[in-house]
Amino acid sequence: MYKLGVIGGMGPLATVSFYERVVLNTAAKCDNEHIDMVVLSHASMPDRTKCIIENKGGEFLEVIKKDFKILEDIGVEAVAIPCNTSHYFFDEFKKFTNLRIINMIEETILEVKKRGIKEIAVFGTLGTLNSGVYEKYAGENGILVKEVSAEDKQAVMDIIYNIKETNNLDGSRFVDMLKRYCNPQTIGIIACTELSLLDIPRDINTIDALDVLVKRSIELSGAKVK
Repeated sequence: MYKLGVIGGMGPLATVSFYERVVLNTAAKCDNEHIDMVVLSHASMPDRTKCIIENKGGEFLEVIKKDFKILEDIGVEAVAIPCNTSHYFFDEFKKFTNLRIINMIEETILEVKKRGIKEIAVFGTLGTLNSGVYEKYAGENGILVKEVSAEDKQAVMDIIYNIKETNNLDGSRFVDMLKRYCNPQTIGIIACTELSLLDIPRDINTIDALDVLVKRSIELSGAKVK
């Protein structure tokens, strides 16, 4: 039986990074100690931000529902979706299947809480930011959300879609932005899997939601994290 099912392709390069991180962070001494997983790279999935902003979520849900059915039929034990924006529809996902779906947004907030940090700044698509999905879980856990300016939100959106279009991973502009918001008291959440592809200096106080998803995916697949 396959342990992990992945609904990917949102975007494709981010899905590659997710798979690579799972492999690199699994404590395994040989091939057959790695996690058996199925990756559905559904790149033609409707744009999540567009569906949220234009109130056309039904178009996205109709498509992804079929992916849950595929994974159910295969018999995976848990599902990972390496796309922050798609988690706006998480409650709808749970209606489609009895499989355990890893909520990368909730898991990220819980990790922030575990570290004792009381304030976050979220960097992601306008779909993620405008929908308030991080604010929901932050509020439930007593964590404040620092406001990112409208100008910077749009700049992040431009960076994300430039990566999707060109695969250009020059992160200097984004790193400069992080330095303005992040400090020892405020952690920046890398809340888009395209942004996860950028090289972010370790001395900037950030947490990558993709890394959190990778860790939980390994654990829920019955393996150990390195």
